[in-house]
Amino acid sequence: DGLATEERRLLQRASVLGKSFTLQGLSAVTGIEESPLESSLSALVHKEVLGVTTDPMSPERGQYGFLQDLVKKVAYDTMSRRERKAGHLAAATYLLGAGDEDEIVEVVAAHYLDAYMAEPNADDSSGIRTKARDMLIRAADRAASLGANAEAQRSLEHATELVDDPLERAGLHERAGRMARAGGRAEEATAHYERSISLFEAEGATHPAARVSARLAEVMWDRGRIGDAVKRMERSFAVLSEEEPDSDRATVAATLARLLFF
Repeated sequence: DGLATEERRLLQRASVLGKSFTLQGLSAVTGIEESPLESSLSALVHKEVLGVTTDPMSPERGQYGFLQDLVKKVAYDTMSRRERKAGHLAAATYLLGAGDEDEIVEVVAAHYLDAYMAEPNADDSSGIRTKARDMLIRAADRAASLGANAEAQRSLEHATELVDDPLERAGLHERAGRMARAGGRAEEATAHYERSISLFEAEGATHPAARVSARLAEVMWDRGRIGDAVKRMERSFAVLSEEEPDSDRATVAATLARLLFF
């Protein structure tokens, strides 16, 4: 409250970028040239609202940051939904043009998601929602390739909320379940697999439902429910055996053989 109006507005726009940000990023979000913007930021640093990294050995050298999370939260919460949306879209556009997309895909996905959540009923919300979903799936692929299964699972969970098609949503729940199992989160894996099976069965997609049911059997096996796991796996194999041979049938056959052996 003790800051000038323009300083408050500047902090609001900066809060969209996160706890720390670059001069170039803030310029893109505000539309203000870097030179006058730098003077304003210096004033906020002097007032100990922001800090700046000056360590020549730090990869974040030259970046500004909020000294207190509460200040950032208040700045963000006092923005209108329309301003938040515009800021997140500007940030996403800036990031996509500033570097390697694979390196920043998670951050871009978060900006598109926040932009959509700010005004989900706006006229352009459908397009933003699609971008958010696509970027979240790419973020999940990226995280999974790096072995970050918790991050991949979280991105997939957000993506399921942005999908209308039941079959596509079922597939995302299946993938989220795989990431949860890879991280040893059996209860979360079970919940995702059960949701996936329910969605597939509701659409009459017996083949993928059987595939996911077999995955659920593996989680049951992991948790010591050996008899239930074998029975579920056998039911899945029976369904797939009635259809054209494919990789799903081969995988379930091999896994069932392993379970029966032990």
